Amino acid sequence: MARYVISDHHFDHANIIGYCDRPFNSPGEMNSTLLDRHYATVEEDDVLVHLGDVAMDMQDGRETIEYFQRLNGDLLLRGNHDVGLDADEAPFPVLDACTLSHGDYQFYCTHRPEDIPEGWDGWAIHGHEHNNDTETYPFVAHDERRVNVSSELLNFRPLTLETITRLLDACPAGSRLRDVDAARAVVGDG
Repeated sequence: MARYVISDHHFDHANIIGYCDRPFNSPGEMNSTLLDRHYATVEEDDVLVHLGDVAMDMQDGRETIEYFQRLNGDLLLRGNHDVGLDADEAPFPVLDACTLSHGDYQFYCTHRPEDIPEGWDGWAIHGHEHNNDTETYPFVAHDERRVNVSSELLNFRPLTLETITRLLDACPAGSRLRDVDAARAVVGDG
């Protein structure tokens, strides 16, 4: 059983295609690709922690619930587009943040990087920033001890905590690696 993280799928959100320069012609094509890549990556007995914005669901949360269940998600950290979701009515846990560990690493996980507690002495995993400012919010910001798991930076595939820690172990101090491909190129990880 592996533990995966990702954020910001934005299922059915037409404007996200242009806003984040996603390589899709329509929301339908995007939805299909996101689901296909998820199913090709995550096994049924794996654990998925989604760091928010499953869908563009500002109303009653039904769309978020539907897509999260299709992803076989285990824990949802509320994002800014998940405001319509009532945590008490969701058939899965919904939190604002959580901590995860893998090996010697402790991760504070939240949707928005500004919600990382000041003084947190571990690493942080966040989403929200997409691929719009990878100078400030790259996939790996080593000195800030931050990992951005917005789906665009992961080629729209969830990433395991094991892979993240392996990449962090191999990244030189001071690294600012734009996306998962850049991180893998630097550390020689396929």
